[in-house]
Amino acid sequence: MFLPGSHRLTDEPVVPAGAIDPPGAVTPAITGTDAVLFENRTWHTGGINLSGRPRIALMLQYGYRWLHPVDDPATELRADPALTSIEQQLLGLPDRHPDGSLAKGSGAAPMRSWWQSGPSVAHCR
Repeated sequence: MFLPGSHRLTDEPVVPAGAIDPPGAVTPAITGTDAVLFENRTWHTGGINLSGRPRIALMLQYGYRWLHPVDDPATELRADPALTSIEQQLLGLPDRHPDGSLAKGSGAAPMRSWWQSGPSVAHCR
């Protein structure tokens, strides 16, 4: 389900008393082979799956490094001592000091250095 135009709202969508979704929320008419792409600020939620088959979801997000991740970090992957600094960055190595303040520019250093030296696949497994 989606709320069209909600990416432009400055506050959370309002769900009236007794309702379960905000007014204007829609469920796209899609089939098992369709994909839905949307801007991540758009209000969205999983609707009821009436297909009788499991529903598969793949979520890819792009965001600035200074945005805090909202998903569970891959901590068990990041703990691998064999990871290169680029692999650590791609797995979400924090770009913050222990107090939570932004370590400006430090998180991009591995990728920036790799790019400036002329990209090659040798830096990643």
